[in-house]
Amino acid sequence: MFNTFFETIDSTDQLSIKYTNLYYLDNQFWYFTTDPKEKPPYVNKWTNTYGWRPNIKIFDSQSNIQTFLTYNYPNIESISLGLLSDNLWYGNVGHALFDGLYPVYLASVKFGYDDSPFVYLTNDWTNNKVTADEAIRLFSKTKQILNYPKIDRNIIFNTLICGTGNTGNRVISKQYTLYGKKYDAIYKFKKRIMQTCGAEHDRLINSPIQGIIVHNKRYSVEEQKIIDNVIEYFNTQQNIIQIKYIDWAKFNCFSDQMKFLQNIDLYITGPGTGMMYMPFLKNGAININLGYIEHTQTNTARPNIKILNSHHDDHIFPGWMEQSVCAGADYVSTLYYDRFKYNNIDYKYLISLIEDSINLIQSKTKRNTNHNIDALVFIEYCNNVDNADELCAYLTDMGFFIELFVNEHPYAIPKHMVDINLLRKIKDKFGMDRKYEIKT
Repeated sequence: MFNTFFETIDSTDQLSIKYTNLYYLDNQFWYFTTDPKEKPPYVNKWTNTYGWRPNIKIFDSQSNIQTFLTYNYPNIESISLGLLSDNLWYGNVGHALFDGLYPVYLASVKFGYDDSPFVYLTNDWTNNKVTADEAIRLFSKTKQILNYPKIDRNIIFNTLICGTGNTGNRVISKQYTLYGKKYDAIYKFKKRIMQTCGAEHDRLINSPIQGIIVHNKRYSVEEQKIIDNVIEYFNTQQNIIQIKYIDWAKFNCFSDQMKFLQNIDLYITGPGTGMMYMPFLKNGAININLGYIEHTQTNTARPNIKILNSHHDDHIFPGWMEQSVCAGADYVSTLYYDRFKYNNIDYKYLISLIEDSINLIQSKTKRNTNHNIDALVFIEYCNNVDNADELCAYLTDMGFFIELFVNEHPYAIPKHMVDINLLRKIKDKFGMDRKYEIKT
């Protein structure tokens, strides 16, 4: 058979598609069919945006397809399995893995290709010096990454899978949890990441406990000093726990990072790239999200949160960012540093949080939730309104995490969309500190 077939799986919002006999000819994908009515659906190829499907070419018969290929493309290459997704921020390994790779790997898991080697197809991969290049090449088991607009040969994909749904770290959902639990996809992702890096995915908990505090660009100079003092404090208890300060950027490569991470029982860092390594921790490990204090008017890295015509020099509020990733990787328990109470990292409070973590590890206790109080407020709000999907899509499109919503950043709570009185009632119900609500 020379014609193309397709099969879809999952809901409309999370739709993924599997093509059989999909052609890549003259730098374009082609769906060959003898049925004029046959049209595959559009699916996402980058989190919740960029719908895609191949070009469609209709033939009178199977023999005409064969003749067309024989005369025009006699030297066509065959690839067993391809996974296609865009990867717009691959220079950051956290985004490359959880906004680019994980969503399309999840699509492959839906169709039963958990461990299969594949060729990774993406729209742009011009920089092979980044950490993500090694990570994805190893993960693929073929070490092949192809820029699909510029492939210099003609190919038939025996199987090609696409369709990221509304999945990824950048996607805000009503459950505020990285999608894939019903497929056990996050755990399978961890297992494959670790194995392809030559690391074990679930070592036993160590005695003494092995902990690390990971460097984060959001630590202030004063916070860095406090972290050093906390590590020195626990150095007097090395029969119970040993804590080191590490910087992932100083490792030679991604596989070395994972080989180091396989032995860690307690993982401590702030939001950002470092937090997106927590799903690779062993079962029963503890993750501490130190959070940060956002500044709307002075954060030059995020100009989209600056409030125009504000009467204040700045507005601050606490945030933890990757809570959806932490919630998805629920085989690791996450504790949250109380940034509502402490603007900065506090020596005594951080020690108490680490001691709580030690108790959880030693008692083999897992927390019931990996959400912080602000996320619980957001989830409860979504459960009590009819337009939760619209709100989540809006926040995703704006590039906003939920902390902007719950702390009432004016761009995160459009009046026509948000019931502000309900939101405030829910915050009071959960006992959330409201002192950071933004008043312009």
